[in-house]
Amino acid sequence: MRPLTFPRHEGHLIAALVVCVSLSGCGESGSELEKRAQGRAAELRTHVDDLAARVGTNPEVKQDATPYCVPGQEDSGLNPTYTVHVATDDTSVGRLTSDVADQLEADGWTVKRDPVDTETQEVGVRFAKGEFNLGVLINQEAGRASVGGSGGCVR
Repeated sequence: MRPLTFPRHEGHLIAALVVCVSLSGCGESGSELEKRAQGRAAELRTHVDDLAARVGTNPEVKQDATPYCVPGQEDSGLNPTYTVHVATDDTSVGRLTSDVADQLEADGWTVKRDPVDTETQEVGVRFAKGEFNLGVLINQEAGRASVGGSGGCVR
């Protein structure tokens, strides 16, 4: 019996197919990744909504998305992002920069207080813990704050 042989170009095709099948077989399905990203997004929404409630009132969702970690690259993972706007009052800046920031720091969050921008009357504080990065930017003149964050790249 003769050994099975392939013309040269067919051998390359078969090798390429074997590589493709082996790579896809070892990975996870898109639905598993999406399920994990949805879980992270739900946790992110909870963090942002809680922070927004501590800073202002009347939350309005401005962004709730899960784009690719690297735009246009489906295999780069998913990055949950969520932003709400809230109405603020004269006590919001004080609450954010002291009570809220101190409490989150005590809960293990890294807190970065940005310098006050006197020209735009904006006050910002950023928070990071694990995969989560949150931020609050209060515009005192407008009486509004943007509260948002990222759940990090889910792979």
